[in-house]
Amino acid sequence: MSAPDARAPERLFTYDFTVLTLAAAFGFCNIAVFYGLASHLERIGIDPAWRGAVIAAEPLAAFLARPFLSVRLTPRHALAVARISLAGMGLALPCYMFALDVPALFAVRIFHGLTFVCLVSAVMVLLTQVVPPKLAGRAFGYFSLASLVPYAIMPPLTEWLITRVGDEAHAYAWTALLTLPALALMAPLGARLGSGAFSVDERRPPSLRDIRENLGQAPVLLLLGANLLVFAGSTQVFFFIKPYALSLGLAEPGLFFTVSTAASIAVRLVAGPFYDRLPRRCAAMLALLALGGCMGLFAFAREAAPFFALAGVYGLCLGVVMPLVNASMFLESPPRLRGMNMNLMLFMMDAGYTLGPVAGGALVAGGGGFAALFAVSAGCACAGAGMLAPLAAREWRERND
Repeated sequence: MSAPDARAPERLFTYDFTVLTLAAAFGFCNIAVFYGLASHLERIGIDPAWRGAVIAAEPLAAFLARPFLSVRLTPRHALAVARISLAGMGLALPCYMFALDVPALFAVRIFHGLTFVCLVSAVMVLLTQVVPPKLAGRAFGYFSLASLVPYAIMPPLTEWLITRVGDEAHAYAWTALLTLPALALMAPLGARLGSGAFSVDERRPPSLRDIRENLGQAPVLLLLGANLLVFAGSTQVFFFIKPYALSLGLAEPGLFFTVSTAASIAVRLVAGPFYDRLPRRCAAMLALLALGGCMGLFAFAREAAPFFALAGVYGLCLGVVMPLVNASMFLESPPRLRGMNMNLMLFMMDAGYTLGPVAGGALVAGGGGFAALFAVSAGCACAGAGMLAPLAAREWRERND
């Protein structure tokens, strides 16, 4: 499945793109239900010393598996892996009803994490086969909604389920039903994205030489580094903004996430058509600089109005940065290595989610306080912008030649 027919008009919302986006959204729905996992562990009597480790087992499994999947998963196997992973997630969710001690919970969480990372990695590989390069910014803007919308929908839906089925574990089991429509929608994809639809070259995983040469390319390294810094900085805000808001005496710190997520979704929906008309790398760099400024200003927002106004700006900046950085990696990658590089971007996301909270906790505990934490977060964003600067300068020269 080389390139699309050059004579055919490029469309984004094909059946393939729509189904892959929905499949990812269903996968994230099955993760978003675990916002209350700590309460479930407390209710079934898990020792507090083990609760954090149990919660972390799922993302840790994803973090460790992602590098292997990035270099070994090819379009030939991706559709089969996506289908098997969806079915595996459907099996994992009911198992929480029977996992009542630490070893059983570890087993379920690790299995769940592996099925989730396999699903997202496989969908990303397939996505690189169906996204028209000229629409990459818009495509990754809309696709990223698959990871945002579930976190707005699933918590209230899960609370509604709990009042009817009794507890979190039973609600998780009912959530498994969401895998069924995803599997049904993926059934027709075999003709276009199955193993027989790709050339011999597309079926072959990257060789060690391919990987070395790819990671020796400056644009690839710069974009991977920028993505790591974006997530390392933004996760510090994500995990520590609530205690900061409480320290200011703000009554509704949860509104930060409502405002920032709504702004992030809105900019993707409204500005999506413009993502591919702008110089993508330049826009991403400027948005990262604005994000850094916003993060630094959190330390000075000591009243509700500026605090929530900054929450909106923060969400807007992330809504521009993340799709455009991913689109830039898509465009900088050779077609055969796009799947690998897009999954390496997800690996940088995993690493950021690991490093950010660890560094943030050390800063706060070490006496630096929230001001130091926001300064480091801002520094991460600005350093990420610095990594994009050479690519932005090259893009600007090419557009003006």
